[in-house]
Amino acid sequence: KTLHGVALAAEGLAATARDGRMDPALARRQAELVARSARRAAAESRDLLTDLRRETDPAHGTDMAAELASRTADFAARTGLPATFTDTDAGTPTSPVPPVPPSVARQLLTIASEAMENAHRHASPTRVEVRAGVHGGSLRISVYDDGQGLPAGTNLEELGRAGHFGLVGMVERAASVGARIRIGRGEHPRGTEVRVDLPLAALTPGGRNP
Repeated sequence: KTLHGVALAAEGLAATARDGRMDPALARRQAELVARSARRAAAESRDLLTDLRRETDPAHGTDMAAELASRTADFAARTGLPATFTDTDAGTPTSPVPPVPPSVARQLLTIASEAMENAHRHASPTRVEVRAGVHGGSLRISVYDDGQGLPAGTNLEELGRAGHFGLVGMVERAASVGARIRIGRGEHPRGTEVRVDLPLAALTPGGRNP
């Protein structure tokens, strides 16, 4: 998806140059977008390769709080949309967010990133809030935006038929690691919350839930 964004941004820059009325300010913004997107694609590629190399090292887990904080900050810098990350376990050493196997972490981080991108593209929010912590024996990650929310009656089957596979992909990714996902307003009066709950038992070898 990031590489597709690079291509679209580059095509926009080329179109601006072809029309013979290039606005220097617009051209600069488009070029900066290409550069930012390319750097993001490179970082994602490095992360993927690193994760693949760590798959055979069960002792090496991903620090989810640090990764989510980094991705949230990157999202805010890239889009200009206020976004914050809160480690709900901060200050409670009895229940810290445990290290997560890289293969599982990759799916959870992709869900969180996709939720932020969906909010930016479709919901017109004024802010995005990302949280992570341990709740009732599960690792919980939530992404909330205060935007316009999902249309009434939205369901995965209709989304799939319409070609909107972002939410469908989130559900599939959550299922692949034994997590439960909820997409809706949650306890908020408006907006959308994507909440993933992964039982801590699923983080141990042979402990993944169906």
